[in-house]
Amino acid sequence: MAKDKKYKVVPFLSRKEIEIICKDLGEQISNDYSHYVTDKIEQNDDPRIVALCILKGGLFFVADILRNIKIPFVIDFVKLSSYGKDTRSSGTVTILQDISTDIRDKDIIIFDEIVDSGRTLSFYIERLKAAEPRSIRVCTLIDKKGCRSADSNVTADYVGIDAGEEFLIGYGLDLGERYRNLPDIYQLIEQ
Repeated sequence: MAKDKKYKVVPFLSRKEIEIICKDLGEQISNDYSHYVTDKIEQNDDPRIVALCILKGGLFFVADILRNIKIPFVIDFVKLSSYGKDTRSSGTVTILQDISTDIRDKDIIIFDEIVDSGRTLSFYIERLKAAEPRSIRVCTLIDKKGCRSADSNVTADYVGIDAGEEFLIGYGLDLGERYRNLPDIYQLIEQ
């Protein structure tokens, strides 16, 4: 990323819109997995669902959406990198922190704030399949279907909103590790 680049910042998705999306997606997921709901809680329950958050960007999204899911689950985190400090993926995925939960025969829901080229998720989904989970689904706030790489086989099962090729910041989305903390999402337009 060249330091002399200047961007115009344009609102893309407001905090209120994000809250509505998280509520709707949470209800959808709760309904799809409602067969796991019981009227009693036991200490040794082994939830069948693993909510897997892709760090760092997915942190805000997963925190908000999980509050809207009314089924038992365990949560785990994985930290993957393919962007570095650039606005485009390098195409090389690095696992910085891997999952620690046993996922054999479990239903996995991967939460990521954005699915762009799909390379990172394709790579990691293939890795997860080796652990023999019952199912793997993807939930994303923003889906950039038009940006999918030809070698990506990712399809998001739960989508908040579709987007084009715009570069976005805020609500977990960053530019060189900055601006993740913004409560709304903004589009950066290079000037």
